[in-house]
Amino acid sequence: MNYVSTRRGVGSQTSRSIPHPYRGELFAETIRLIKKYGIRPKKRLSQSFVVDEHLVKTIVENIQPKPNDVIVEIGAGLGTLTFELAKHGSKVKAVEIDPVLVRVLKDRFSTFKNVEVVQGDFTQIDLNGNVYTGNIPYHVSTPVIFKILGQSFEKAVVTVQKEVAERIVSKPGTRGYGRLTVSVNTVAEPRVLGFFPSSSFYPRPKVAHAVLCFKPSRRNVDMNILENLLRTMFSQRNRLARKVLRNSLEKLYGEKGKHAYNSVFQIIPERSRVFELSVQDFLNLAQAVSSNIGA
Repeated sequence: MNYVSTRRGVGSQTSRSIPHPYRGELFAETIRLIKKYGIRPKKRLSQSFVVDEHLVKTIVENIQPKPNDVIVEIGAGLGTLTFELAKHGSKVKAVEIDPVLVRVLKDRFSTFKNVEVVQGDFTQIDLNGNVYTGNIPYHVSTPVIFKILGQSFEKAVVTVQKEVAERIVSKPGTRGYGRLTVSVNTVAEPRVLGFFPSSSFYPRPKVAHAVLCFKPSRRNVDMNILENLLRTMFSQRNRLARKVLRNSLEKLYGEKGKHAYNSVFQIIPERSRVFELSVQDFLNLAQAVSSNIGA
């Protein structure tokens, strides 16, 4: 899957003097490749191809690729982003699950010594790099993000659905704030670099997009306990947090959980509801629970 950008500026409210993404050199080249290789975009793989040069530029400028970088690109598609990264001299591992698109990539980069085309599902293979990027297919955005965040890396710059990006950077007490928000913010510092319309891709999908940057921020916390708490507590996100915590700890850890609750409940403000607790509140809870159940 391949995404580039529109020429629309980040957060722009006007389209005056801004060329439509379905015109211009990148769109023409995309159509040429689609016709040449007889490509029929697959809905089951959420396939759309980036035709927005500004989106590509946003990704590349925020990665700032260097010759000693090893960049893992997820969903390389027709190779639009691949080319822009490779021309800086970086080693690019271009991952693509569709064998038809793998053929396109191998043809386009046959003379590039710094591009390795890898056929496969990114979530099922291990590829090391210090930078991760790509235009993430909609149907696997969350597992791909967590696979990236589980790696050792310096930076990740990815395109995802606008809705997913907004949930990741949501604040406590808001509608979008939830388990995904806390899980991501525990291990990384996410930042939205820009929003892009659905016309940034061809065929045009039904969703708008956002470019996200992640930098690792490892915390000293038992992730198993944290994820258990998030799963059980956010299943009752609108209820009073202390009551939900008591029931969750008893369900998860039995008698140990009951005793742990008596030691940790004061971490939670008395009248707060689950979705009002901050990321730090959940981290403090997980650390305290870990100490009390002997994990």
